[in-house]
Amino acid sequence: IALSQGFLRLQRYAIEQQEKGILICLASKNAERDVLDVFEQRPDMVLKSENIISHRIDWKPKSDNISSLARELNLGLDSFVFIDDNPIECAQLLAALPQVVTLQLPPENQIERFLAHLWVFDKLAVTSEDKRRTSLYRENAARQQLEEAATDIADFVASLGLLIDISDPTNDEWPRVAQLTQRTNQFNFTTLRRAEPEMRALQADGSLVLRVTVKDRFGDYGLVGEIVANTGGTGLVVDTLLLSCRVLGRGVEHAMLRRLGEIAAERGLTHVDLR
Repeated sequence: IALSQGFLRLQRYAIEQQEKGILICLASKNAERDVLDVFEQRPDMVLKSENIISHRIDWKPKSDNISSLARELNLGLDSFVFIDDNPIECAQLLAALPQVVTLQLPPENQIERFLAHLWVFDKLAVTSEDKRRTSLYRENAARQQLEEAATDIADFVASLGLLIDISDPTNDEWPRVAQLTQRTNQFNFTTLRRAEPEMRALQADGSLVLRVTVKDRFGDYGLVGEIVANTGGTGLVVDTLLLSCRVLGRGVEHAMLRRLGEIAAERGLTHVDLR
């Protein structure tokens, strides 16, 4: 197997994107052992097996395998980018999964220029959670294995040893607070999208703005939730309540509501209004 400069550049590019929060998956039509041997036996490979969060190496259609990866990682297909040098594979993926951004890799002597002009991975800011995303997903895979082996969900949640912190954002957490409003879709009461200056302005104008961080015995989930609320009449009116899908079903959402109830009581209010 020849590791040419063009394809090594693609491997370096993938690692550069991983450091900005992109998850690397591998979908390959091959014998699995042959592919794994390349990672294990070729020290001149830039991309290592530990860089790959998950893989599907078999003879199934790549569209089937990408759908399988999406289910495993609990990600929408519209968050996937598929890069392949085979025009037939690209055409089949476009037909089967139009939600996936499909990019055909050009001839080897054009790969460097192609990568230099790719905009699909551009980001305005890189947060600490972005830099740790691969390790966060690996930790979550360990939790899922424990959950699948558990016979009682309450015992499973208790065994995690959750530490939930609901507090005002620190100065360096505001970029992540804004990022969550822009990315969180599944558990998001109002889906109001805001930039960092808007989030800071809410707090400056007197709104309650809280961020949620979570840890357990497997590791640190990071900053995974937030609340924005204001007093309205006799109630505490929630403007934003959202939580990353990584921590759904762990009891974190209950802790967030409990904290809102405590704040309402402290303010002499009678109820919490969740729209």
